[in-house]
Amino acid sequence: MQVLIKSVRINLQPELEEFIHDKVERLEKLNDRIVRAHVTLSVEQGSSPQNKTCEILLSIPGEDPFLKKTGASFEEAVSEAVTALETLLRRKKVR
Repeated sequence: MQVLIKSVRINLQPELEEFIHDKVERLEKLNDRIVRAHVTLSVEQGSSPQNKTCEILLSIPGEDPFLKKTGASFEEAVSEAVTALETLLRRKKVR
């Protein structure tokens, strides 16, 4: 699986990039047909401390699940998004 990371208006630290790769690659255990994962990180405007956003789009033949999560840090947002996608993939696997 190929993991493509895009950051909007932020500098991506190597530690964060490694964290994202580790988390997103876990999804491949649930669905071996995942071709690519597009991860977009951005900071939303406003004074709220929950302004770090992570969007993940999975490229799977026949479907393209998309999820957007916001958190106080990028690590939190990525973890929440991956956990939600794991739940989604488990539900679809049962069917």
